[in-house]
Amino acid sequence: MRIAMAQFAPHLGDKEANIHLMTHYLNQAKTQQADLVIFPELALTGYSVGEQLGTIAETTEGPSLATFKERCKELGIAALVSFPERNGNRFHISSAYIDEDGTIAGVYRKTHLFSSELDYFTPGDEWPVFSTKHGKIGMMICYDLEFPEVARLLRLNGAELILVSTANMVPYQNYQNIYMQSRAMENEVPLAICNRLGTEGDLIFFGHSMAVDHEGRIVLHMGDKEDVQTADISLNSEKDTKLNYAGNLHPLIRQSLLTSLKRT
Repeated sequence: MRIAMAQFAPHLGDKEANIHLMTHYLNQAKTQQADLVIFPELALTGYSVGEQLGTIAETTEGPSLATFKERCKELGIAALVSFPERNGNRFHISSAYIDEDGTIAGVYRKTHLFSSELDYFTPGDEWPVFSTKHGKIGMMICYDLEFPEVARLLRLNGAELILVSTANMVPYQNYQNIYMQSRAMENEVPLAICNRLGTEGDLIFFGHSMAVDHEGRIVLHMGDKEDVQTADISLNSEKDTKLNYAGNLHPLIRQSLLTSLKRT
């Protein structure tokens, strides 16, 4: 599976400008023969949109995702789009996986909110794994990556690839590499992360999007410039039968995690 990371600085509060940029990146990724494009956390609106949620948030049936569904179908490419989701009187930081046929294959609501996000957003309480023609895929958003339980739940529920949209900021550059490689090794599953660029107030976002294979080896590591780059990831790589972390997990721990998953 060829995955493109579209690393850029979204325009804060300007959905029209961001949609224009993101559709450009979709076209660019298609020329690179990518199967999927990952966009950063809250790529549709920018990160610091708490005060604007009443007017800027959308449901999954809203006009912005409709634009991406149409474009994905036209190009025959999938996209992971992160956006502020309206859910009744609540708001979530969400990611929608839009398949090549223009349908939404899965939606994930960020479960671990960071710092001031808690003032505006409601955490999700589900960790879905959904089927695509490439295999079973799970999603995380930014701070979720720092909790090993999230990736383990996704892996135990069958995920063969984990996708991560982020708005990671200075001074946490080194953390991102460690978490990505650790989550991949612990669960013997590849991960791909797209982190944004730019500044918002005193927040500085550092990019360095990357992909790692199921053994934690870095397949792609981008820099700190706006770009679209691709990584070829195998979802069916042969696992080390001696290590077999997921398979050798103590049955009581496995059952406890899966029981928690089923209660959501």
